[in-house]
Formats: sequence, C-alpha cells, structure tokens
Amino acid sequence: MTAQPITAAAPRDGDRRSRPRRWRAWAVIVLVLTVAIGLAVRATVNSAADVRSGTDLVDTQQFAAYTGVNLTLLGVTAEGGMIEFRYQVVDPDKASLLLHQDDRRPILVAEDSGVTLAMLSRPHNHKADLKAGGTYFFMMANTRNAIHDGTKVTVIVGGVRLEHVVARA
Repeated sequence: MTAQPITAAAPRDGDRRSRPRRWRAWAVIVLVLTVAIGLAVRATVNSAADVRSGTDLVDTQQFAAYTGVNLTLLGVTAEGGMIEFRYQVVDPDKASLLLHQDDRRPILVAEDSGVTLAMLSRPHNHKADLKAGGTYFFMMANTRNAIHDGTKVTVIVGGVRLEHVVARA
C-alpha cells in the first residue's frame, strides 16, 4: 500500500463570492451597532437649553424644601469617570422620590460646556430606608468627562434647578 499525497481542494467559485458578502454583512452590522450606540449616548447627553426650560431657579433652602435633601457634595471621582452625588436627608418622603420616581432623578448640567448628564437607572440604594439627618450618595457616569474639579454645575430635580454648584475632586 502506497501513501497518496494529500492535496488541497481548489476553492469553488461559490466560496470566492461569499467572502465579499460576509465582509459587507459584518460592515453593516458594525455600522448599525455604531449608530445605535451613538443614539444611546446622545439620549443621555442632551443640550442644556432642553432640560433647563420649564424649571424654576431656586436657592439651596428652596431646593431642600422641594427635594427633601441638602446637596452636600458633587464630587468628581474614579479618575474623573464618575460623579458622586452626596446628600443629607431633611424630608425622607420627598427624598425617596429621588430614588423611586424616574422624572425626579437628578440631571446635571456643566455650565461651561452645556453638557447634560442624566441618570438612566435607579441608584444603587434605591431600596434604602432614608432617615432624616442621614447622609447618602449615589454615583453617576461623567459622560465625556464633562465635569471636573471646580466646574460649576446646575442640578435639576423635577421642576426646580439649583445653579452654580461647584464640583470637587
């Protein structure tokens, strides 16, 4: 018995034609995903004019009366990738609305650039029992690194806005 050499089969015409089709299919998939991601980011980063209109400018005392919280820190953390929203509860019932009502989640606007940051999901402690005098926090993504140490920020909750809050690192 003699060994016969193994030879590769010549590519069929159908194989050559399917390669460009596969490449085009992958290109379309990548394009569709890129557009979808771009739209998702755009939905979370709005223009300042859109979110400020229809809100009332308030001072810190009026903000606390409306929201049930005193904002104690707007901190830039995680190498600039996250914003810490730290607050002290003055009215637990009103403060819980920050955690449980989608239309009451804080929106941050970097006053120098107009970039708007919105929280898309509930904070990590959304089931927490808030107590008067207690200090709590949640984190928000700092999309496009819009907020830095010293940035003046407008904080919008529901129908009110608190302007010129200075972010700290």
